[in-house]
Amino acid sequence: MFQVNASFYRFLSALQDRLTLAFSLKALSEKACLLYPEGEGIRIVYYRCGAGQRIPVAGDGRCVHVDEDTWITKPDILLSRIAALMGQAQRIHARDTVAARIEKHVTLSFLQEHHLQVALAGKYRYGLYHGGELVAAAVFSGGRRMAGKPIDYRSYELLRFCHKQGVHVVGGFSKLLDAFQRDFDLGDIMTYADKDWSDGNSYRKLGFAMVGETAPQLFWVDPRTMQRYYERTLPPEIRTVPADERVAAGYVTVYNSGSMKYIFSIFDGF
Repeated sequence: MFQVNASFYRFLSALQDRLTLAFSLKALSEKACLLYPEGEGIRIVYYRCGAGQRIPVAGDGRCVHVDEDTWITKPDILLSRIAALMGQAQRIHARDTVAARIEKHVTLSFLQEHHLQVALAGKYRYGLYHGGELVAAAVFSGGRRMAGKPIDYRSYELLRFCHKQGVHVVGGFSKLLDAFQRDFDLGDIMTYADKDWSDGNSYRKLGFAMVGETAPQLFWVDPRTMQRYYERTLPPEIRTVPADERVAAGYVTVYNSGSMKYIFSIFDGF
């Protein structure tokens, strides 16, 4: 039986209010619960802190995985992203936007406000403006030389892409990729699709090919603050002790679903 708590009730209430839909519930474990609306394609698996590995859910339609710490620390972004998957966002066409390079501080502020993951500045940053307002942003790494490729071949990584909360730019992702490609002599663009949220379809539509997958990633969460840590970012007094001592100190483990690795090849002949 799923152990319901106040945080889960707040999530369920806010979700139903935001989407104007009623969700049914199905316990998957003591700390994981499936939420699904009648007649709609989306399914949401909500995990209490310490739920462990992701639980596969069979069925058609999009399935997203939501962690309690994410809900508590970034509720507005989380609800906006779910709403966007349900088509509940202001639609703007890319042809009505202007693509431009954007500064580091603008990018970081935008990602912190609108992206669920840690904001990254990368090396190259592009945005779409609509009526003078930034509505989408993409962040790229610098170029990397690749073994077995010509000396001038460079591979770049798409590190982050997101829309402003409540907005979806139709064709925006493609327009940002085109802007980046015009400015640089690219060999390929590589990126990772988060399996908690993505089925990779948006990448495949643009010509990206899946070349591999990464295993689920482990995080540590302090339930007292709901702060999530990578292994390398744990407080020193926690990072230097074994897992059982971390648990004794109150920390719990959280896993994601892993990622799919995609590459968009541009260099002629490859």
